[in-house]
Amino acid sequence: MNVKKSIFATLLAGIALGSSAQEAAKTEYVFQPHWYVQGQFGAQYTLGELNMSDLFSPNAQVGVGYNFGKVVGARFIVNAWQSKGGSEIQGETYKWKYNYVAPTVDVTFNISNLISGVNPCRMVDVSAFLGVGLNVAFNNDDAVAVNAMMEDKYGARTAMKTMTTYEQSQWLQNLWDNTTARVVGHGGIAADFKVAKQLSVGVELAANILSDTYNSKKAGNVDWYFNGLVGVKYAFGETYKEKKIEPVQPQIVYRDRIVEKIVEKPVEKKAVAEVEPMRMDIFFNIAKFKLLASEQQKVGEVAAYMKKYPQTKVVITGLADKGTGNDKINIPLSKKRAEIVKEMLVKQYGIEESRITAEGKGSSEQPYTIPELNRVSICVVK
Repeated sequence: MNVKKSIFATLLAGIALGSSAQEAAKTEYVFQPHWYVQGQFGAQYTLGELNMSDLFSPNAQVGVGYNFGKVVGARFIVNAWQSKGGSEIQGETYKWKYNYVAPTVDVTFNISNLISGVNPCRMVDVSAFLGVGLNVAFNNDDAVAVNAMMEDKYGARTAMKTMTTYEQSQWLQNLWDNTTARVVGHGGIAADFKVAKQLSVGVELAANILSDTYNSKKAGNVDWYFNGLVGVKYAFGETYKEKKIEPVQPQIVYRDRIVEKIVEKPVEKKAVAEVEPMRMDIFFNIAKFKLLASEQQKVGEVAAYMKKYPQTKVVITGLADKGTGNDKINIPLSKKRAEIVKEMLVKQYGIEESRITAEGKGSSEQPYTIPELNRVSICVVK
C-alpha cells in the first residue's frame, strides 16, 4: 500500500513540474535614462481684445532634454518668432506685431509611464511640463507707429479723460521700443506618437504668462500667449532594456503518511491519515489582478487537492511588488488578487466558501528576492 502511494505521489509531482516547465518566461521593460532633441513648428495666439484670427502668428521651437527616470525629466527649449497686439478706439482698429526669443527650462512628467509603466510597444506617450524662463522681446516698431497715429488723431493722452474705461485701456500706456526681457511662466501638455524605435512625431500645447507690459497696453492684469506646435523628437541611445522573468516552479507535494498507533489490544492496529500542507503560488502581471491562462491551471490543482482531502482548508494571501506603487495602490490590488482566486475556487470548482480565507497584505511581505515574483497570491492548503 505504501509503495503504491509513493509511486502515485512521484507521478503527480512529475506532471506538475512538466506543466510548469512549459510556461513561457515573462518580459518586463526596464527604463534607461537618455538624451533627446526636438524641433517644432506651429502657431501662437496672443490673448487680446481683437478677433482671434487677427492675433495668430507663426511660432517655432527647438529643444534638448534628458529623461532621468521613467516619469521625471528636464529640458531646455528656445521658443521664438512673433506675437501680435491690437486696440479698438471709437470704431477704429489698430494692429501691430513684434518679435521675441524665449529660452525656458522645463521639468517634464511622463503621465503614461506613471499610470501604465514602461512599454516601448505603446504608440502614444502623454506628458506634462512646467517651467520658467525669459521672454526677450524686440522690434516693436509697429506699436510705436500705432501710438503716434493715435496721439495724432485723438490728441495728447489727456484726451483719454473723455473716453470710456474700455477705450482708455486700449491706449498704449506700457509702450516699449527697445529690447526688453521679462520673466515668463510656462506649462502645458504633449503627446508623442512613435514612428520608429527612437523617433516620434509630437503635438504640444503650451500656455505662457508674462507681466502686463508685454503687449504695450495697460490692462491691469497679466498678459498671455498660447502655442500650438507639431514636430519630431529623436532619442539617443537605449531608452529601455528587456528583462526576462522565469516563472517559479510551484512546490507541490502529494504524499500520504501512515501512522500506526498501538492500542490496548496488541493484535489491533489503527491507521490515522495525515495530510501534509500544499502550497501553490499564482502569479500576476504588473498592476493586474486578472488570472492568466497558465495560472488558472494552478487554481484547478488547488481545487483537486481540496476535493481529495475534504477536511482541508485554504488560506489565500495576496501580495504586491514593493518596488511598484504604494500602500494606497498595493493593498487594494493584493486583496483583489486573493479574491479572484477564491472566486474561481467557489464558482468554477464548487469549493465551499467556508473552507477559504482570502486576505491581501499589500507589499508588507516580500517572499521572493526577485521583485516581480511578489505579484502573487500564495495558496496554502492544510
